[in-house]
Amino acid sequence: MKKHKNAQRKIYNLLFCMFLLVLAACGGVIAFSKSFDYSFDMINENSTRPTSSTIRELPITIDQHTTIENLAQILYEQGFIGNKFWFLLEAKLYNYADQLIPGTYRLSSTMTNIEMLKFMTRIHKEETAISFTIPEGFTVEQIANRLDDKKIVAKEDFIRAVNEKTYDYTFLQNISTDTKYRLEGYLFPDTYTVYPDTSSEEIIMMMLNRFEEISNLYTTHLYDSNYTLHDIVRIASIIEHEAKLEEERPIISGVIYNRLQQDMPLQMCSTVQYAMEKRKKVLTAEDLSMESTYNTYLHTGLPIGPICSPGESSLRAAFLPENNDYFYFVLKDATEGSHAFSSTADEHAAYKAQYKQSQDVNFTE
Repeated sequence: MKKHKNAQRKIYNLLFCMFLLVLAACGGVIAFSKSFDYSFDMINENSTRPTSSTIRELPITIDQHTTIENLAQILYEQGFIGNKFWFLLEAKLYNYADQLIPGTYRLSSTMTNIEMLKFMTRIHKEETAISFTIPEGFTVEQIANRLDDKKIVAKEDFIRAVNEKTYDYTFLQNISTDTKYRLEGYLFPDTYTVYPDTSSEEIIMMMLNRFEEISNLYTTHLYDSNYTLHDIVRIASIIEHEAKLEEERPIISGVIYNRLQQDMPLQMCSTVQYAMEKRKKVLTAEDLSMESTYNTYLHTGLPIGPICSPGESSLRAAFLPENNDYFYFVLKDATEGSHAFSSTADEHAAYKAQYKQSQDVNFTE
């Protein structure tokens, strides 16, 4: 009898242990499932953080009191990260948490968590920086070629970012979408410093920021003007390619405004050159009759969009043209780049004969 009770007790103990093992296993499965679901949701939430075809920029200032937790909260509230915990986890995992460098940064909504952390924590060593210069008068295509040549970003990627992305700047509202390149004229020519992991979108925003900075110096002149900022940029881009001498930019600007006000075709060779697949040293009569919304020989008014990136001098001249009565100009000296200006067609014809101007000229009768 005693042996029988001992046997029963062993069976009960065995069953109880098995029950506990099953219970523990079920609990483990549930805990693992919950943990997996949470981790998946967290990663998924971060990967599907608010995205839009509109590229946004966030200026953010870090000082000696800013913690990684403060930073995560700001980025989360602005929609730049999808999950604070995941951002903090990556910051600690990759040792960025205690490496924030005080300063003001401009973050792009295209940046990943790691890219933002690198940007705000890396020590900007000169040997890792890449500088490039965009001269006044460069087109989007020329800018793309230069960036590709310097192996900063691929040409195709840059042009795609120009044409297919939307950038959150007030001055870009209502620009035409029928232009050759959507941001032509607004990528300000200057010298910029970037790092090997800088994206096309970040470079574009750097150039748009510079345009905004420079154009804001003169936009008060728009209050008493019948022209929009988009008009001014188109005029400035023409000045950039027509004027060689600094002192002639306001004069040529005055010629453009005079012709616009008289509803005369601008007849600027630079607009035809932009419309052509390849620039030519000498334009023919056939070139000047080419159908294009950029061709100011065929169409009155301004071309549909800017024809290059104007520098500050050309922008200033477009905002502040010289008040003159000129309607024509002729190239006097190709080496120097100086022009002879005239008020009448007869004066213009005399100058053309005097300076033996070729077919690659402005103003056909």
